[in-house]
Amino acid sequence: MGHLLAVKDFCKLHIIFHYISVLIKDLKLDTAVYPIGAVGDDPAGKELFSMMKQTGMNMEYVNIMENTPTLHSICFQFPDASGGNITENRSASSKVTSGMISDADSLLKQKRAIVLSAPEVPLSGRREIINLGFNNQAFVVASFVSDEIESVLESGLLKKIDLLSVNLDEAAALGGVSGDSSIEDIVQSCIKKAVQINPQIRLCITCGEMGIYGYHREKVVSLPVLNVTVENTAGAGDAVIAGMITGLMLGYPFMSDIGRSCLKLGRLIGAMSVTSPDTINFDINLLNLKQFQRLHNENLL
Repeated sequence: MGHLLAVKDFCKLHIIFHYISVLIKDLKLDTAVYPIGAVGDDPAGKELFSMMKQTGMNMEYVNIMENTPTLHSICFQFPDASGGNITENRSASSKVTSGMISDADSLLKQKRAIVLSAPEVPLSGRREIINLGFNNQAFVVASFVSDEIESVLESGLLKKIDLLSVNLDEAAALGGVSGDSSIEDIVQSCIKKAVQINPQIRLCITCGEMGIYGYHREKVVSLPVLNVTVENTAGAGDAVIAGMITGLMLGYPFMSDIGRSCLKLGRLIGAMSVTSPDTINFDINLLNLKQFQRLHNENLL
């Protein structure tokens, strides 16, 4: 027997774009956020559509599909903290096609852009947004789940990605090593494989309580975790991506031994995100982040 928890879970795209949209507004950046995807015409879809719109996202490319459920997932956790997800596989997200995504081509031709490819839309559709970004000289950011890594390698997508963010399991799959290997072996194997394919790629490898690794142009940086009270680690990697993309918009270097960097801003937002039981920490905004960074002797915003 189990019991339900009052915890809200959101998809990766929503998590990442929520933080970016909030910070764009607070920082008064002349930038727009365009999610591309689909929700159903059910109550959950209408609620999510409204939430995203209220945050400031332009919902022009989010389809509302009739007679189709919005992506729904049941997250379960055992007393030893292990667990997983049971996810609907015939949702609106699963029906997002490359054609829906290619509709954004005209938008990319007009503007200098950062393009993000993230689950839960099928890989075939996300391949299209990566190709669109690459062909339009956008900065392409991507993440993949472990089961997709083999297809990513076979398709040559890695050559078109400027920044890849993975966790340890995904890094092990990319590097072709066991997930039981040491963190150092996983990180080095992941870097070696990625650089063989794309020498200019930037890598972010999130390692839970062991911190974050960054790589670019033969340099590796390791950042320890910030000391916080953890309520829920789900969504932390997505928060890191949001921080890195925000750093890119602010003109920060990807990595830096001293001073501001995209990687450090990603760590900051990721650390604050885990202090909430929900996968989106709705307390994160510019004012609260500045207070949070002072507690940790950071000066990133």
